[in-house]
Order: sequence, then C-alpha cells, then structure tokens
Amino acid sequence: MSITDVGIYTVEDLHAYREERDDMTVQLIEGELIVSPSPGITHQVVSSELFGLLARAAPAHLRVLHAPLDVRAGERTVVQPDLLVVPRTLLEGSEVEQPPVLAVEILSPSSRRTDLVRKPEVLAQFGVPHYWVIDPLHPWLRVFTLRGETYESDVVVEGQELFETTEPFPVSFRPVDLTR
Repeated sequence: MSITDVGIYTVEDLHAYREERDDMTVQLIEGELIVSPSPGITHQVVSSELFGLLARAAPAHLRVLHAPLDVRAGERTVVQPDLLVVPRTLLEGSEVEQPPVLAVEILSPSSRRTDLVRKPEVLAQFGVPHYWVIDPLHPWLRVFTLRGETYESDVVVEGQELFETTEPFPVSFRPVDLTR
C-alpha cells in the first residue's frame, strides 16, 4: 500500500502501512489514514511529566498507559492517544477495545486539527468520558467532558493557572509545570 492510494482503509491496511513506516505515527479515523511525524522532545517532556502526575494520583483500580497503544474505536477507526487511563484489569491484547476512562492528547504542529476536532468526535462516539488536550508550546489545557453523546469543553486552564479536578479522579497541576 502506498500513501498515494486513495480510499477507505481498514484496520488491516493500517497494520500493513505501519510495517512500512516506523518513523511515523499512523492512525485510522473513519477509514482515513492520518500520518504524523514522530513526536518531538517538548511533546515527550510534557507526556512524561503528565504520566507521572496521573500515575501517582490514579486510584488503585485504574492505571495510566502511554503511546504507542491503539484504541480501536470502531471498524474503521484506530487512534493512539498520548496517554490513557484504563481499568487496572486491562492486562492483555494488542489494542484497547473498550472506552478508556481518560484520553489525553499533546498537540504537535501537525496534529492540531486532528486532536481538537476529529479525535473528540471519534472518542465521544466511542464513549470516552474524559478527554484532555494540552498545548506544550503555549501551555494550556482544554478539558472535554462527555455529556450525552458529545463533548462539552467548558474548562481551559492556561500557563500558571492551577487546574484542579475530581474527575476522573482528584489531580491538580499547572500547565506550565508540565514543560519544565
């Protein structure tokens, strides 16, 4: 399969394409291949810092996992959130097939539209109750909460502002602290 092929792709097509390109992040959203460069250092710093915060705060029945790990959100949709919070009982398999409790994306220049528009639509339909997006370059956090079948995004925390939540479990941090 070539990137120039046009059409609706399957999960099998996604796996075949990934075997050809190990320097890219390749996801499948509603049959469309989404190809992005591997994340940069700032992205990984934020991911590591937030992973540690969430792992320390998560209750005993939950665990925090990090990309690359597929979330199969449908027959033609496989995404790889940067961080996931899942039930601790999830121990086997090559992909997450039930809605995570929380999915987190860390923006990269190439992922903004996907992470702010396409993934919230897909993850809401899949039933993920909490979705967070973090911008590491101008540190802010946007919180999406599932209400019915769609997300509401009524919380944006910037820079030095303290983010405190009890959902999906108590945790607090300042977006700027994730970039240090």
